[in-house]
Amino acid sequence: MIDSVTKNSTETSFGTRISLPTTNELPGASLLLLAPKMPNVSNENDENINNSQSEQNEGQPNEGKQSSFNTEQTNLKGTQEINVIATEAESKKQDQDVDIKTDITFSPSKYHYIIAYNISVFDSPENEKVIDTLKYATYVEKIDEVTYNNINFSKVRYNTPNGLKEGWVRSSFLSDSLKTITGEEYNELVFEPFKKIRARIDDVRGIYLTRTSFSNVQKIHRWVEFAKSTNINAFVVDVKDDDGLMLFETNAAAEIVPEANARAFYKKDEMRAIISELKDQGIYLIARIVCFKDPSYARAHKDRAIVYKDTGEPYMGIYKVPWASAYDRQLWEYNVRVAIEAVEVGFDEIQYDYVRFPELSKETRQRVNLRQVGDESFAEAIQKFLIYSKRKLEPYNVPLAADVFGLVSTAVDDVGIGQYWEAISNVVDYICPMVYPSHYAPGSFGLSVPDAYPYETIYNALKDGIRRNLHIPTPAKIRPWLQSFTATWVRGHIVYDEEAIR
Repeated sequence: MIDSVTKNSTETSFGTRISLPTTNELPGASLLLLAPKMPNVSNENDENINNSQSEQNEGQPNEGKQSSFNTEQTNLKGTQEINVIATEAESKKQDQDVDIKTDITFSPSKYHYIIAYNISVFDSPENEKVIDTLKYATYVEKIDEVTYNNINFSKVRYNTPNGLKEGWVRSSFLSDSLKTITGEEYNELVFEPFKKIRARIDDVRGIYLTRTSFSNVQKIHRWVEFAKSTNINAFVVDVKDDDGLMLFETNAAAEIVPEANARAFYKKDEMRAIISELKDQGIYLIARIVCFKDPSYARAHKDRAIVYKDTGEPYMGIYKVPWASAYDRQLWEYNVRVAIEAVEVGFDEIQYDYVRFPELSKETRQRVNLRQVGDESFAEAIQKFLIYSKRKLEPYNVPLAADVFGLVSTAVDDVGIGQYWEAISNVVDYICPMVYPSHYAPGSFGLSVPDAYPYETIYNALKDGIRRNLHIPTPAKIRPWLQSFTATWVRGHIVYDEEAIR
């Protein structure tokens, strides 16, 4: 059990270890614990998606207790390489309409998708004995094809939560492109295989630390002692936080957003020495980088920020801070440069947060200038940014993770913010849905008050994520953020004390 550690108002409180679905209940999954961040609670619902489910608030970590674990998802074996070609970002002054290219080149694909519902899998074309069924959009590898009685059959290999299986299906039920399923709205998304990188330790169990929690060596030593007294072996640390401020001075900020360095706690050499010591203590270090909710960048580059068309005033949203645009290629470059500098001082993994557009009502979307590039959709922009990041980080051999709304594992679209499950999971190494029961609408998963049923809510959300991962060739491992705070604003909520969390 992790004992409760309460810090002052600028730091995080951490609670008990959570008991959640076991590997027997979620086949193919292994559970890893993290204790991250608390969402900012707002009464402003005019911008919320689906009236209640949208704001999984990645950012406000200082107000309570949460936890997370990691669901292992086995990838299909075989050659699954991709060559991602991206041009160098031209400069920090590049024009908004200049694209950082993310062209994809690959050999003809053996990979296909089921385009009908509940398709029978046969032991052979001759016998047509049904040995399994495949659901709509399931991803398969075609390994053989024959014609029997004038009917074309394909032998396919496919992933299940219990491992790989093989069988025969009618070829007419296969398509070689997931775009057949997603439709024109997501026609430009990429669903070919990507090379995946795994964490250097298998069993990540960590706590989330804000910049302030990591602001001096005395505090850091306290966290190390805390980790030694528990099963913690990883720290998720703000390198670029919700205000766009740096933990340590970066060259990227000095060039693009000098304000972001103004309150940095460390020089690079100091940061490198601290990280080296932490690694000697057996700590795995994950750099949290807030991407597009970056008020420091938005203030420094008002001509690139999201603004109202009629007044030119910055869009503030429910957080009351200016938002940058996920279309902004200069901001892509900035975030990636910060990530690379984090790796260079010793961080083991990069975790992107707020890798999305702000949640906007239809009316507000018409009123603001999002700085759109051509006809690029939200989901396309987010995936291109992740592909660009993946390509730039590949020489450093560190995993890339992305935080997403919990609803993304269940929703059939991008939830209006550019987070389309398959498009993200197929690219990054770890996908981190924030499956907070308090943020699901009454009736979700058949539960009257999801907040009062944390186990059932989390179980179903993760099961949806595992199912969605079967749609893509190189799914990310799932490492969701979990709620361990009491959602007093939810009618019918329960108290998330130690007993309830267990």
